[in-house]
Amino acid sequence: MKKFLFSLMILLAVLDLAAQSVPEIITTRTEKDVIPEGITINPVNGTIYVSSIALQKIIAINKDGSHKDLIKSGQDGLLEGLGMKTDPKAQWLWVVSNKKQGSWYLSCVHAFDIKTGVVKQKYILKDTTRHLFNDLILHPDGKLYITDTYDSSLYEVDPVREKLSLFVKDSLIAWPNGITYNANGKVYIATYSHGLMQLDLLSKKLTPLKGYTDSTKAYNLDGLVFWNNSIIGVYNGAKTNKDNAVVQYSLNNSGDEITGEKIIDKGNELFHDPTTAAILENKLYVLANSYLGEYNANKESAVGISGQLGPVTVLVYELSRNVKK
Repeated sequence: MKKFLFSLMILLAVLDLAAQSVPEIITTRTEKDVIPEGITINPVNGTIYVSSIALQKIIAINKDGSHKDLIKSGQDGLLEGLGMKTDPKAQWLWVVSNKKQGSWYLSCVHAFDIKTGVVKQKYILKDTTRHLFNDLILHPDGKLYITDTYDSSLYEVDPVREKLSLFVKDSLIAWPNGITYNANGKVYIATYSHGLMQLDLLSKKLTPLKGYTDSTKAYNLDGLVFWNNSIIGVYNGAKTNKDNAVVQYSLNNSGDEITGEKIIDKGNELFHDPTTAAILENKLYVLANSYLGEYNANKESAVGISGQLGPVTVLVYELSRNVKK
């Protein structure tokens, strides 16, 4: 009986691995000490953009791995770069960045012209209270919504009025991270306090998104994207990268309940604290190696640990509609 159970466990493990996607690998020759965090794609030409925490810049990457700096280190006051989104109509690149300077916490929002690199809009939140602009969406209502991880809040940018303001602050979104939205404009937020949350922008009502099977992953998601009535999240809360994963949650027609859960990839050998993802048509682009574990353990510095780091790597997955409970 023990031999049978052992064989069954091996078979199930093999089947689980077979069900996972085998990604295309985009390797680069960027500096090792980039500490990349955010990723977005320009749908006009497929260029990938990656933000850097340690070098405070934005790198443009082609599908063959060739690259150049779109925004130089510290350009126009860019700080430690996190979430980014591309505005395909305006051809602007929106990015959030942060840094602690003395007793001040600085959080910035920049809009850069993709063709010229010129800054088009810029917003700064300066406070002695902790703030961390983490991720953002460009919503169909024309505004940007930004997660503030330290402040349990969402901030709003109105590009027409050129105004940054607090949108909602609530314990239900304590420690928010990734953010995305569906075809009807419903907003979804990854939080470390209450897992996946849904937000109605008109009423500002927050409610949990229920139906997940693995609460550990649901409460430790980083970047979120929306595709084909499903939310895809990057889980990087595991003790080792062998358990980090990319997870896909299918939703019901109204978008208020999870109906299926699928592991797209788990324990990829190229994972070194994967963070965020981006969608282009039916492909998912995941930033595989932020090295945030090594960076944070070194007092949030890449100095002296280059041997533990590596150039930016992006994994590209062909997405499937088949997500079972």
